[in-house]
Amino acid sequence: MKQALLMMAAALSLAACGSNPQEATEANLKKAVEQSALPPLCLPLALDITAPDDRPVSADNALGGTVIKIAERSFNGEKINREAQKQLDILADQGFYRREKDEYTGNDGKTAVRVYTLTEKGAAQTRPSPHGPLFCLGNQKINKINWFTTPSPANGVVMTKVSYTAALDAERWADKLIRAGGESWQTLTEEKNRLATLIQTNRGWRDWQSLRDTAE
Repeated sequence: MKQALLMMAAALSLAACGSNPQEATEANLKKAVEQSALPPLCLPLALDITAPDDRPVSADNALGGTVIKIAERSFNGEKINREAQKQLDILADQGFYRREKDEYTGNDGKTAVRVYTLTEKGAAQTRPSPHGPLFCLGNQKINKINWFTTPSPANGVVMTKVSYTAALDAERWADKLIRAGGESWQTLTEEKNRLATLIQTNRGWRDWQSLRDTAE
C-alpha cells in the first residue's frame, strides 16, 4: 500500500513538472492560440448581386454596409439574385438588417428593387477595416498544431512560430447564411492553415499580435 502511494505521488510530481505553461509543448501552444482566437471571427463578405441590366454589382454589396439594394428581376423579366435574397432574408430574420419599402427602376418603373438597411444589432455585428466592413460569423476553432519552431530569443523576448489548422465555428444563423450562398461561400467552412507568433511570458505563451493590440 505504501509503495503504491509513493508511486502515485511520483506520477503526480512528474505530471506537475510536465504542465509548466512556459514549456513549448503542443498543448501549451494550442492553448495560447485558442486564447488569441476567442474574439469573434469577422470577415469581408460580399453578396453576389446582379443589376437589372445583368451587370455584376461590385459596390454597396458588402455585409455590414449601411444599405444594400437588390433587384428581384432583370429588365428582361427573368428572376435574379435568388441566393442573395435568401441570405438577406436570413439576416433580416436575425435582426441584423431591416427590409424597407421596395424601390422601382427601369424605363417603365416596374422593376422592383429590395432595400435593406443595417440595424443597430447589425452594426454591433460589424467591425470596421481599411478595406470595408467585416461581418462576424462565429469563432475560430483550432483543430491541431502542425509544427512550431524551436523557441529562440529575439528583440528581448523568447519567440516561436506556430503553424496550426483552424476552421470557422459558425453560429447557427451563419451556417444557414453560408449554405444559402451557394458553392462560392462553401470555402468559408474549409479548414485553413494559419501562422501565429507566440511570445513566452511569466504566465505562459501569448500571441504576439494580441499582446501588441492590448498594449496599444
